[in-house]
Amino acid sequence: MNFDWSLFEGFDWSVYEAFSGIRSTVMHYIAEFLTIFGEALFSIPLILFAIFCMLTKKLRKTGCVLFLAIAIGTILTNGIFKPLFGRDRPYVFYANNAEYMKWYKDAGAHVESDKSFPSGHTTLAVETAISLFLTLSKKFSWIFLCLAVGTGLSRIYLCVHYPSDVVGGCFIGIIAGILGYLIATAILKWAEKSDSKFLTKANNFDLLSIGKKEKTE
Repeated sequence: MNFDWSLFEGFDWSVYEAFSGIRSTVMHYIAEFLTIFGEALFSIPLILFAIFCMLTKKLRKTGCVLFLAIAIGTILTNGIFKPLFGRDRPYVFYANNAEYMKWYKDAGAHVESDKSFPSGHTTLAVETAISLFLTLSKKFSWIFLCLAVGTGLSRIYLCVHYPSDVVGGCFIGIIAGILGYLIATAILKWAEKSDSKFLTKANNFDLLSIGKKEKTE
């Protein structure tokens, strides 16, 4: 898709320049840490956590929402938008820009294998945060929102994404999280109202209660 990315060039560059003023060794390590929460490998323990939650009655909704959000976000980001837009990474576009390349090399010169828009790391971090924020106690779930913001900003700091990529990933993450919540809510309500014995048993199944029964026997 031949999209005119020059529309965002001024915004992207102004954000890069703003980040140049906070570059330091400490900030580099912080960015390297925060970016982990959006790594593809990080999605594996998240999916396992979602499956575990789905097998427990108390956290079933959280598990369903998280699982669906990750699935929706992955399809939208990696299956549709990245191939559709085919945006080159900033270190490719700015290869002849000495100022950008200095920032990029100082940040570790990370090389990514896929296209740039939208940021998959941001999508994963945001959809996870939205899923947990909508289904868990607000007393501590705001922490995940902060981590998601930090993950998105880390991708800009490390110069592997344009700021507009991160904004796009944020929007997709929000959409994926909300859709996951709505779909999971509808499915669980349907399972509760269904006359099917199988669905009733599946909805009442609780892995944690099995463990408690085994201890008491």
